[in-house]
Amino acid sequence: MRVSLTGIPFWSSFLQRLVPPSHGKAYVVGGWVRDMMMLRRPSRREIDLAVEGNAVEWGRSLAESFGVGLGRISEFNTCKVNVRHEGVLVQIDIASCRKDVYPTPGGMPVVTPASLSEDLFRRDFSVNAMAFSLEFPVEKSLLLLDPVGGRNDLARKELRILSRQSFEEDPVRILRLFRFQERLGFRPDSGTARALEISRVQGDLQRASKSRLWDEIQTSVKEKARRDIVFRWLSEKPWEKALPSLAMSSPRRARVFDWERLLVHERYFSTIGRFWEETLLFLALFYGLPRQECDRGLRFFGFPEKKAQIVRETLFPERSENSREKKIRSHLRESLSPPRIFLEAVRSGGGSKENWEKSISDAEKRLSDKEFLSGDDLVREGILPSPEMGVILEEVRNLRREGVLNSRNEALEWVRARQRTPKPK
Repeated sequence: MRVSLTGIPFWSSFLQRLVPPSHGKAYVVGGWVRDMMMLRRPSRREIDLAVEGNAVEWGRSLAESFGVGLGRISEFNTCKVNVRHEGVLVQIDIASCRKDVYPTPGGMPVVTPASLSEDLFRRDFSVNAMAFSLEFPVEKSLLLLDPVGGRNDLARKELRILSRQSFEEDPVRILRLFRFQERLGFRPDSGTARALEISRVQGDLQRASKSRLWDEIQTSVKEKARRDIVFRWLSEKPWEKALPSLAMSSPRRARVFDWERLLVHERYFSTIGRFWEETLLFLALFYGLPRQECDRGLRFFGFPEKKAQIVRETLFPERSENSREKKIRSHLRESLSPPRIFLEAVRSGGGSKENWEKSISDAEKRLSDKEFLSGDDLVREGILPSPEMGVILEEVRNLRREGVLNSRNEALEWVRARQRTPKPK
């Protein structure tokens, strides 16, 4: 069947700007096709293209035609091109049609060139395995190619895997299933539900590629239905064999609600420190777990070491009696970080708007005080970490509020004068 482009003038004119590949047929694939068949319009400003030929070569041609540079090239020779059409940024993902073979279940696939039909059959779910043939120049309609029956599954609102070994070969598809369940409001068909249960019992997710698992987590927390996706994770427990304690509970459910509420304040945190949705989410999920299980969870989900360290330091702050300077610096850093603010607000009742606003206001005030004069500044003036340092910083804050000290230089001069003043005997 052919699908009309009438009613979506933006995309109709965009497709007409595409240049054909030098070799092989070209197609639109993935979510763009699914949304067109389900909603009669794409839901996002991005489009996936496939070619029975060299994707990088076609990507360079497309980039040149739009007057932009070619984006990142992946290990599978896929590439991205970000372009502007009618003043709107559009992300183009380009891939060569391919077959995937998994030598090790859960590992990275071995990729070989293939036809479009073979490429569609290796995809995750039938509703994502349809394509439109691109005929240059693009006319007012597109020919639908649906060898796996995705259109019928769309009508039934079902998510169907294309192979009984689908989750075993690529366990990350388990989390993708949950994401599409909540985004689309679809349910797994009976065969997919059985395969999901088998994979959960076998612990297939433990064998997933850590980098791809982490990519899926980052994608999930940016979805509009992110809270429900996380609740789906906790209720389905695909990681049960590895992390038995990470399950749905009333306190954990409440913290996930708090996490989502916190995200509306993201703009405030940009002045306080790096704000990573997934890092804050796993603080909500891991809070209360023993450190050993927390560490196991960080490894399981493929956390990059920098972010893993933030989670560890926030949940299990180091208490070193042998290094007072390290302790003071650590306190200053933690008191200003979004993770620390998140936990403080949750402990005080994160569902309260007043608590969130107070936590943010206090953090901004502490940041302002720290930028005005910090413990490191006093160390450079020869004042070692000690109770006296705390007294001096508090005096500086009070004088600043009273309008006596109005700049960093004035504060430093006041500290120097204070140190020159003989102490009463």
